[in-house]
Amino acid sequence: MQDNLDESGSEEPEAESETEKRGITFEIAKNKGLTPKRKKENRNPRVKNKNKFRKATVRRKGQVRGVYKEISRYGGEPFGIKASVSKSIKLK
Repeated sequence: MQDNLDESGSEEPEAESETEKRGITFEIAKNKGLTPKRKKENRNPRVKNKNKFRKATVRRKGQVRGVYKEISRYGGEPFGIKASVSKSIKLK
């Protein structure tokens, strides 16, 4: 038998595979350890703040009336005024 064969009968790995280095993963690069799993959008602060602003504007639309451009002269409220709804600010 040959000297470079091990017990299973296959050849030993070549020396060239030892010189090649494999790239690091995202986990290794960030070195965060044991942290809870988060969404990808939460890892990017720019995207997170963009989504946060979008949600805030949607919520704000329910509180404040939108601004409309004046195309013609003022002819009253285009959607009518509901007597049951009051959208005023209380004075302190």
